[in-house]
Amino acid sequence: MSQNIIERPHYLEKLKNYTGTDLIKVITGVRRCGKSSLMMMYKNWLEKEFGTSCVVYIRLDSPEFILSKTLDFLVGKLQKTITDETRYILLDEVQLIKGWEKAVNAYYSTGKYEITITGSNAQMLSGDLATLLTGRYVEIEMLPLSFKEFLSFKNNKDIPIDKAFDEYILYGGFPVIALLDDYEQKTDILRSIQDSILFNDVRPVAGMDVNNETLTRLVAFLNDAIGYPVSMNSLANKIKSAGYRMYYELLSKYMNALKAAFLFYNSEFHVVKGGARFGQADKYYPVDTGLVVLTKANLSENYGSLLETVIFLELKRRGYKISIGKNDGDGSEVDFIATKGNKKAYLQVTATLLDEMTRRREFHALEAIQDNYPKYILSMDTHDFSDNGIICCYIPDFLLDDEGPSSRMSQQII
Repeated sequence: MSQNIIERPHYLEKLKNYTGTDLIKVITGVRRCGKSSLMMMYKNWLEKEFGTSCVVYIRLDSPEFILSKTLDFLVGKLQKTITDETRYILLDEVQLIKGWEKAVNAYYSTGKYEITITGSNAQMLSGDLATLLTGRYVEIEMLPLSFKEFLSFKNNKDIPIDKAFDEYILYGGFPVIALLDDYEQKTDILRSIQDSILFNDVRPVAGMDVNNETLTRLVAFLNDAIGYPVSMNSLANKIKSAGYRMYYELLSKYMNALKAAFLFYNSEFHVVKGGARFGQADKYYPVDTGLVVLTKANLSENYGSLLETVIFLELKRRGYKISIGKNDGDGSEVDFIATKGNKKAYLQVTATLLDEMTRRREFHALEAIQDNYPKYILSMDTHDFSDNGIICCYIPDFLLDDEGPSSRMSQQII
């Protein structure tokens, strides 16, 4: 049965922009975020622009490769498929073939082909490929759907923005989830996605002798700690106190594996003045808020941390480097410092500013910063609390505005 592919132009344009260069295009990202669909979009575009005979596409998780995932089999398949007209080689889920980087390097070195590959583990770029091809590849990292993409997946349904956002923040942006209406099905498939990531992408990095229950408990602990600094020693002690074997070195290996599988991202603390490393523990954010529903019994108590995760992921999606700020004077914390080139902005995230004490706290952290970069408070309030040069913005509006969170800003962060 054929499946309609819903366009994701943000990523497709990146691939188009690198077409015609001698850079290997490496599409990475968490499992089920849409890498294979993007590869098919790119394949369709290449065939339309240059002809079908110019493109060779091989999906390495297809039935053809079930019994043999060897380098010899891959090379044999390429030799049979490539013709004199071939210009573009597309290899989907290439990390499934041990030694794949040797084949990529060999065909790249001929100078005849543009190569595009996908993979679900960041470590594929830290081994032999990086050594062989330093400076010769570009990574295009995918995330699950942005809120804007999420709405495009539901463009045939009359759903108010606020209701759509409620669904988005609770069940996340994995494309397969966005296309479902049954919430029980959403939860079941999210659990399947997480299990697949832990088994197929995390375990090979952490070690095949990894304790599955410990790993699952670690994910639950990190979901509990969204928006809070995570100390490795403290986290190891918590896991041990719950009855699981854990020590610092083992935890570091598990954490590196979770990050390599794109399941969690970390953000460092920096002093606002001077931008130096503050020396505190990092904060960790999940790749998708939908996965949090699997481990959190009462999401309403953690709504603020889910909002913070959505903003973190959106800033990352837009290409910003994200750190956590500390004012070196009074120690007040800034949720995010977003930088890209010469652009910089400070952002606070809160569910609401209706409470006066909350409003004072959020404004104070930004007012204490003595520079002229844009400062924002993002919340679910539709009332505009903007004051003293600090722009307050309704979170869905921020997510849907590609040019910046407010048309009233003369300095936009996007």
